[in-house]
Amino acid sequence: MISRMERKKAQNKRLILDATEKLIAEKGIGQLTMNKVAEEVDFAIGTIYLYFNTKESLFAAIYARINKEINQAIKNKMDLYQTGSEKVVATGTALMEFTISNPQKWKVGIELYHEQFEDAQDPNVQYLLQAVNEMIHMLADAYQQGIDEGSIHADLDPVSAAIFSRMAFINAFALNSEQKMLLELNKISPKRYHSFAWNLINRSTHIKPSLREESDMPLEDHRSEEDIRKEIKTMIDSLGLPAEDAMQIRDAWLMLTQIMMGGVEHEPIENTPNRVTENVTLCPAFNSFKETGTSPDKNIMEGCPRYCTILVETLNPQYIPRFKKKLCAGDAYCEIVIELKDDLS
Repeated sequence: MISRMERKKAQNKRLILDATEKLIAEKGIGQLTMNKVAEEVDFAIGTIYLYFNTKESLFAAIYARINKEINQAIKNKMDLYQTGSEKVVATGTALMEFTISNPQKWKVGIELYHEQFEDAQDPNVQYLLQAVNEMIHMLADAYQQGIDEGSIHADLDPVSAAIFSRMAFINAFALNSEQKMLLELNKISPKRYHSFAWNLINRSTHIKPSLREESDMPLEDHRSEEDIRKEIKTMIDSLGLPAEDAMQIRDAWLMLTQIMMGGVEHEPIENTPNRVTENVTLCPAFNSFKETGTSPDKNIMEGCPRYCTILVETLNPQYIPRFKKKLCAGDAYCEIVIELKDDLS
């Protein structure tokens, strides 16, 4: 049974943490002192040091508490899904929902993310490391499950991927002044950018991107041209991609393909404003067939060119792509030409 004294200590510690979190949210870390914390919570300065012997220890305790709350939000969201791939995506959804529902805590978390916690012997620093590591291993377990299920790249190191994903997601949210101005200049909302960043992380680790998953279906069950155009148009507008000539269309096409499918390796063969030719030597949609031990069929051989045609014509209706060679048809590479329609007449 918890004694009255222990309950009082727990209450005092919580009051100190709440007061410090409030001060960080309002004024940042730079000018924060232990004296200001004592004034805010109306405690003697000695009482503050009774619970936290350094400012670093106090900050670590706050950051650990926030990470614990985030961990619970991630677990609750993951528990709604069955597959590893779904749980990975659920992690990003949970984080985004947390930032919206708890703006003060997220702001404080971003401030503390950039702090240097160096006293590895401090119990609050140890508690923080445990909280962060708990998050890493929840995500790593989801990655491992996806690998076992065949939906995530088999050569992925789950723990390294989880550490990188956490870092990349937080950095996408911790925008500096230059990044904020760039987004504003290109009329990209922070929310849309955050979603883009998380999708990019997911697509780089999954072997079954949206186009690959759709290629498993009969052609008649593929999405309508209208739905595909809408998806592409949304990304074009959010990223502010120029597509005035064949070279700009090629660059936009490669970026959108990277987002929707994953990494593409390519070699430029011809490069003029009216016509470009690219040899694609690595296609994630084709490679996923090899990784899962299946053979490409007409769904991918016809569906991929259809998708690329819609993509190019959505970027600029004056241009059209042509596939002269295809990996999935047994060629050594895909040879893709993007050219001005008027030049064909």
